Amino acid sequence: MTDQLMRMILSKWVSKPIYAAAELGIADLLASGPMSLDELARKTGTGPDTLYRLLRALASVGIFAEGDERSFRLTPLASLLQSGALQSGSLRSTARSFNAEWNDRAWMHLLDGLRRGCTPFEEAFGESFVDWLESNPHQAELLRRANATRAGQYRQALCEAYDFSQFASLTDLGGGYGILLQQILLANPKLLGTLADLAAVLPEARKTMEAAGVGERCTVVECDLFKNVPGGSDAYLLANVLHDWPDERAGVILANCRRAMSTGSTLLIVEMIVPPGNEPSAAKLLDLEMLVVTGGRERSEGELRALLAAAELSLERILPVGQELFILEAVVR
Repeated sequence: MTDQLMRMILSKWVSKPIYAAAELGIADLLASGPMSLDELARKTGTGPDTLYRLLRALASVGIFAEGDERSFRLTPLASLLQSGALQSGSLRSTARSFNAEWNDRAWMHLLDGLRRGCTPFEEAFGESFVDWLESNPHQAELLRRANATRAGQYRQALCEAYDFSQFASLTDLGGGYGILLQQILLANPKLLGTLADLAAVLPEARKTMEAAGVGERCTVVECDLFKNVPGGSDAYLLANVLHDWPDERAGVILANCRRAMSTGSTLLIVEMIVPPGNEPSAAKLLDLEMLVVTGGRERSEGELRALLAAAELSLERILPVGQELFILEAVVR
């Protein structure tokens, strides 16, 4: 038990080196084959001795592998740190975002959040995460790419878990770069789509749709979910949106969805659901990231039902997607 707890306490000894390797782009440099330490150090602007110690440590846990004469090569785990297209499964943006200095700084105020009920990020930076991202576009881009990677991980499972062919039109609210909607449209050739999000993501979303050959079936529109939701669709999708916000703000989004919906339209919510009891759950851990950074939360089934009821929406059924994700199907009450 002591060893188990020690591994948990010292987990940063792995996560921080992963972050450094991701920032330096080591996996990209090794994409064409093994490379000597001296060449890696030259191309990354680092010292050979310190870089060797970093890569040796990562190789000891299966990330990179050391060869003869201090050369290094990719391993299956290390290959996930390569840069790639949004749908490639690359975790480089995720490693860079969730271990960045700003994230560490927010977590340093966790005790403030526990003691005073505040959002640690706001204690650290004096402004909300959303406002901070507006003035830090590079970090905003990394986070969007990380979110797109996450959507790419479950997009196929979502299409298998739910029958989207029953609808003529679907609006993806807060759909980001469109990785999820792209897959849904590809799997349902008669479906018309609308991607609604903030202006900053729309150019990349259009590229995503055009690259997949579904641009003619997808309209991309600017939308602030806290102000209004475009109407006219048979179904609306909120995928990993509500957890970013505390109950009051999430309630505003749902109320705007309710106003946009007509009798017979459907709201589909993709979220983790926090299970009861002591069973291990990624949702319970991600909930702390929400607490620290956005002030949002992962929710239990009962909490999600209460949010929907307050917006005059009725939860009809819950379908598992996988990776602790679920589809909640709601209709107008």
